[in-house]
Amino acid sequence: MKEGDSFKYLMVSTDIMTTQVNLRLPEDFLLDVKRYAKKHGFLNVQEFFREAVREKIYTVRPSYLKVLKSKEANTFLTPEETKAFEAEMRRRVNEGP
Repeated sequence: MKEGDSFKYLMVSTDIMTTQVNLRLPEDFLLDVKRYAKKHGFLNVQEFFREAVREKIYTVRPSYLKVLKSKEANTFLTPEETKAFEAEMRRRVNEGP
């Protein structure tokens, strides 16, 4: 984590109405999220999710849009591909970028 990275969204106004959202995650995935959040200086898991949503909404990358519009984006992974994908995501969480 670079200096200045943590708490980068604290300047967002807190005097606005908010709505609670409940999210169900597999336990092992939530543990990965908690480790990632702690490692990268988030106050808590909620702050991590807020930032992740902001990044998706406000910074849509052209390469991401290209993938979303592709034929491959409309196909499902096999169980083996799903396991490999999850393993890769866990590796990235534990090792960092």
